[in-house]
Amino acid sequence: MLPKAQRVHQDQDIKRLIQTGKTFFLPQLTIKYAINKDNLTKVGFIVSTKVDKSSVVRHRLTRHLREASRVLLKDLKPGYSLLIIAKKSALALSFQELLGQLIFAFSQMRIYNKK
Repeated sequence: MLPKAQRVHQDQDIKRLIQTGKTFFLPQLTIKYAINKDNLTKVGFIVSTKVDKSSVVRHRLTRHLREASRVLLKDLKPGYSLLIIAKKSALALSFQELLGQLIFAFSQMRIYNKK
């Protein structure tokens, strides 16, 4: 689980990210990101009922996204707010593929430090 200080969970923060953040598109995910005032990278997740009607399936995907983000968090540049929005095609990915997609996205966004 992500530490509470590193979660984007307040409604106003999510709305601000959606309206003013930059967007990075992948076939399975959309990532909204912006610089925040804290010296921490904060991550939030959205898996809507458009992805799947079953809450069990949505929560499993959310848990996979949360764990992949937790693994990568130490290698991300501090000072960013990220909102990871899942698409229906993300259900077909295994955990390792999801992790690879996030590494690719974060590298392209230039916020991933690991060489």
